[in-house]
Formats: sequence, structure tokens, C-alpha cells
Amino acid sequence: MRDPARRLRSNIPTASNDAFSYAVAMVLVPVLLGLLGAWIDSRLGTSPLCLLLFGAFGVACTFASAYYRYESKIARQDEGKPWNRRPGRAAGGELR
Repeated sequence: MRDPARRLRSNIPTASNDAFSYAVAMVLVPVLLGLLGAWIDSRLGTSPLCLLLFGAFGVACTFASAYYRYESKIARQDEGKPWNRRPGRAAGGELR
């Protein structure tokens, strides 16, 4: 018999699988880096240069992070599936 409390705990979103935390990270990183770039621009007098560079770097990092999180999640879900097995090898890794 399954424990109902365990089933409820498994459905509670955590920081590693919560869509809201992903959305906040996707917005905050480019904005904060853009603000840092604007501050550097005000100090150096290079008007929009650092703002654009740092903002673009933040966007690129955000998308790279989302891509690698997606890839690792899919790899965990696909472990042991028939389409991931290498031909000529048994489940334990020995040659047949």
C-alpha cells in the first residue's frame, strides 16, 4: 500500500523543478546584468555599450542554462529506455 503523505510530498514543486523559479531566473539574470552594464556605462561614459553587452550575455547565459537543465532532465527520464541502449550490449553493460 502506498503512503498518501509521500504521494503529496512528491507533487510539491521544489526550486529545481518549479516553473516559477525558472521564469524568475530567466528575467532577473539579464535585468541585473543589464543594470550592472548601465552602471558601468555611467562610470566610463560609454552610454549603451556595456548595457547591451552585459544584457546580451545575461540572455545567452539564461538560455544556455535552460537548455542544459532540459537536457539533463530528459537524460534522467530516458535512462534505461530501449532507444538509449547500445546494440550488442546487455543491460549490465556486458557484451552478448
